[in-house]
Amino acid sequence: MPSYATASSSQNVGLTPPTMIREAIRTTVRAVGVVCLTVVEVTALSVWLGLVGDAAPLSASALVGVVGLSAGMLVEALLAHVTVNGWGRAIPARALAGLALAETALWVGWFGAVEVTAGLVGVIGVGLVFAAALVARHTVADNVVRGRNALASLVQRATIGTAVLQAAGATAWVVVVTGRVAVPQWVVAVPTAGFSTNAVVGAGLLAAAAFARHLLAVRHALRRPPRASQSAWRSSRSPLRE
Repeated sequence: MPSYATASSSQNVGLTPPTMIREAIRTTVRAVGVVCLTVVEVTALSVWLGLVGDAAPLSASALVGVVGLSAGMLVEALLAHVTVNGWGRAIPARALAGLALAETALWVGWFGAVEVTAGLVGVIGVGLVFAAALVARHTVADNVVRGRNALASLVQRATIGTAVLQAAGATAWVVVVTGRVAVPQWVVAVPTAGFSTNAVVGAGLLAAAAFARHLLAVRHALRRPPRASQSAWRSSRSPLRE
């Protein structure tokens, strides 16, 4: 990806061909990781919203949706760690599980607030609160992926940006998918297999924001090498990052 190439171009000066090949492979694997992160997040959120959108808060559908969302957030947290550190570094299982549950709670709380909010301005206000709450979650996630103490810091300039980006994507997604903003039929010119134009456009907006956020988060995490964290989950594979 261009951003990875920019970040690593100065490091490639003077490298031997085998080392450059390894760096190119790492860059490619990380780019694939960002794509996978985006797919997992968008899929988990879309399925969750489809299950809870018209369901009662205490219904079986809502429960299944929240469980599925939690599983998706856990896979996303694991993929983020592996994308930055590779399989050879210890995986902080409990920290990643806690991050997944925290993000699930934030999404559920955000959607609950959106449901009871009238008007587009109110939804945007909920999105701003969502962004503020996400700052701490993203900062803790960055600490974990770098191998720091999870609570070493709760606010970083970079995570403010990624939190705002995620909240903006979520707001755009929900106002389009729920029909608060009408989308002309001609916007989607290809067959959509039964999905409405609003659903397709909303998912596209969410995916674009998610991809940009993950790209920025991974790039930020790679600025300094993380210290190995303590965990019982280990792998014999060599790490992507040295």
